[in-house]
Amino acid sequence: MDENIDGLPILLQAHNDDAMDVVNIKISKFGGLTKAKQARDLCVDLGIAATVEDSWGGDLVTAAIAHLAQGVPTELLFTSTDFNSYVTVSTADVPPQRERGRMSASVKPGLGVTLKEDVIGDPVLVIT
Repeated sequence: MDENIDGLPILLQAHNDDAMDVVNIKISKFGGLTKAKQARDLCVDLGIAATVEDSWGGDLVTAAIAHLAQGVPTELLFTSTDFNSYVTVSTADVPPQRERGRMSASVKPGLGVTLKEDVIGDPVLVIT
């Protein structure tokens, strides 16, 4: 299942209907990392294989994917996507990179990357 899985209710419905072997957990489709993590954890608990990715992105999105995918046991991780290998502009220092077909998450705080502010430009919105 892919594009129609965007929340826990439909994920549970698809599981109950025995309608999938693998589910695609897209971070933005679920509404962010917290909800995507809930879906990931549910898939692990139910023994559902998962692809972990997003709709698109660069270094920051790839770091989020790497962290989320790291929580899926190897036997249940179908794939994860390193979107930053498809873009031409790097927006972060030391982003996750695919090595020999595998990607790992940084052990640094947060997502483990530092944004290149000179590349991403000035903030669109500052909340104080």
